[in-house]
Amino acid sequence: MTHPVDCIVVGAGLAGLACAGELVRAGRRVVVLEAADRAGGRIATDTIDGFRIDRGFQVYNDAYPEGRRVLDLAALHLGTFESGAIIADGVRLRRVNDPWRRPLAALGSILDGSVGIADGVRTARLRSDAIQMVRSGVDPDATTAGERTTRDELESRGFSERFIRGFFVPFFGGVFLERLLDTSAAVFLFDFAMFSLGRACLPAGGMDAIPRQLAARLPAASVRLGIAVRSCAPGHVTLADGTVLSARDVVVAVDGASAAALLPEALRGGLAERVWKSTRLIAFAADRSPFTSRTLVVSAEPDGPIDNLTVPSDIATGYAPPGRSLITVSVRGDWKGGDPVTAVRRQAAAWCGKTVEAWHHLATVEVARALPDESPAARLARVFGPQLANGLWICGDHCGTASINAALASGRRCAKAIIGA
Repeated sequence: MTHPVDCIVVGAGLAGLACAGELVRAGRRVVVLEAADRAGGRIATDTIDGFRIDRGFQVYNDAYPEGRRVLDLAALHLGTFESGAIIADGVRLRRVNDPWRRPLAALGSILDGSVGIADGVRTARLRSDAIQMVRSGVDPDATTAGERTTRDELESRGFSERFIRGFFVPFFGGVFLERLLDTSAAVFLFDFAMFSLGRACLPAGGMDAIPRQLAARLPAASVRLGIAVRSCAPGHVTLADGTVLSARDVVVAVDGASAAALLPEALRGGLAERVWKSTRLIAFAADRSPFTSRTLVVSAEPDGPIDNLTVPSDIATGYAPPGRSLITVSVRGDWKGGDPVTAVRRQAAAWCGKTVEAWHHLATVEVARALPDESPAARLARVFGPQLANGLWICGDHCGTASINAALASGRRCAKAIIGA
């Protein structure tokens, strides 16, 4: 049978775009179908009153190996956060510095009691082990029986409870969107290596610059927006209006829950049961930044809604109109309270002073499916291998670690498997 295209990719998120790009480079005819009005999946940026607001707290790490392979990082004009973080603990704002990038400042963290000497030594050993794991080629997307949680990993290494609660919980709680540190240690070690080797970054004008770059490399009109798909099966796709499209190969490149709704029941595996973590981002406009450094403030306070607070316009250009600042707050997923905007202002005022009163609320962004559960048990229930059936494939960050790196890698691996089939 002759098909108008060789492959239909359903979903124009990072995995789908990376898969399509790899197939196009191999000479395959590809069409990408996307239900939304723009490419990018969960990586999205909206414009409100001239401010560019990402959908949820997201950053790019310039040490991601897949990003270095696939993206033109120079063209993204990445702005970088300062290494380390500022921890808000209800008494003061204290900085935890990276000793390999700011050795004198890190020494100050030890002298003022923010970091104990023993925990500092353990952190150095953790850093070395995590980097060695990455450089030895250990695949963070692989899953093995017997994986332990991040908390188990830290406790086994002898970290004090004070340091776990004072640094790892607030910092990686924001990364993982959970504060119990139930996320697999394999995911944690990869992320720790990436933060050690690289820097957290933001592209100029917003995180959606990443999928826009990938989409721009594809042939004109190959990404079709506003096309809703009802179901996927080997060799064909049924659209919401009943139209059936055929191709030699079909790639399902949407999030796990959406993939379960599209696939034949026999091929869904545990996709429908995967638990998702939600998040909420609150954006404010201000006349000036509350900080003098390009930093991330994370909360170690047991009460209050704030997970982390940052000023994207301090990090990269294009997030705010000239002379204005964009302030974004990520709200804890487990926070239950009244009006979140009022609660955020109250908590932030203890850190930033009365200037908070002048912040103008721009938007509250709810992200129901921000990250999939990455606990050891959840990772064992994932889809393994990109091929579901002859002519039917799957990719996405839910197939690996929930990260930009994993999404890009999953798309490339899926394309390589199709090419080699």
